[in-house]
Amino acid sequence: MSVARVTPMPEDRLAAWRAGSADAGTPLPTDGELEAVELAVGDVVVGGALLGHTSEDGRRRTSVRRLQTTLDPGAAEPWAAVLAALEQHARARGADSVVTAVPPVLSGVFRAAGYLATMTTVSKRLDPDAAPELQEDRRVAVRAMTSEERRVFSAEVAALLRDGMARAGVLSGTSLGDLGDRVAGLAADPPPDGELLMVGLVDGVPVGRAWATLVTTDDGALDFLGNTLELFPEHRGQRLTPSFLGALRRHVQSLGVRDVHLRVYAHDDSARRTFLEAGAGIDDVHLRKDLV
Repeated sequence: MSVARVTPMPEDRLAAWRAGSADAGTPLPTDGELEAVELAVGDVVVGGALLGHTSEDGRRRTSVRRLQTTLDPGAAEPWAAVLAALEQHARARGADSVVTAVPPVLSGVFRAAGYLATMTTVSKRLDPDAAPELQEDRRVAVRAMTSEERRVFSAEVAALLRDGMARAGVLSGTSLGDLGDRVAGLAADPPPDGELLMVGLVDGVPVGRAWATLVTTDDGALDFLGNTLELFPEHRGQRLTPSFLGALRRHVQSLGVRDVHLRVYAHDDSARRTFLEAGAGIDDVHLRKDLV
């Protein structure tokens, strides 16, 4: 039976990890309360983890912000030992839960250890020379929200986000943190740079809303990070979502967007199927385990 342990990472190894990550274009996080640890199975160091510790509404949470390991995804017993050791370490820090996001290849070992998937990130690179996907019909058109529509959306979207995140297990308290501050800013006129706030219409009648953030990457490309997409209740069940997504796809392609990234709550199977059928791939799986 494998025995794993978690120990503080020496400063020289952390410095080397930071330097290597920066050179690879994936710098380690520096925000918040962070702790770097080494992971060992028996006498062999098999990697490291950068842990974040937060507290909200009297509950402590440990986030595995970055995980680097030489363990094979198929090594079930060593993985079980490492995850158990990480959980024990989090308990010792007073954590009530552990959360992380991992590549799909690792989601199995976490699920086997009792972690529940809360959300997946899906993405697709847009081919400017290809016909847009999701064009079963073009019933839905899109336009930018008016200032009044942004004001109403800013007032309503926090509850929408909180409900979806709580249902999926992403949210443990009531605060949306930095996301809540961004939501409040959406009512500004003009809206903050990079925030894309759109209305979907059928024959000129609003049927839904979408919010995304446009981000310029380090190599100068423009990426689309989807935050919310909703149909109004009276327009659901009419297969409008694919058409709405198709209209958004045409719009963002005209803006020069290269990659589209969307987060899908674990309970929203229909949305995930829609994206995957349109050729999107899964970037990572978000997981959570309660320790109490």
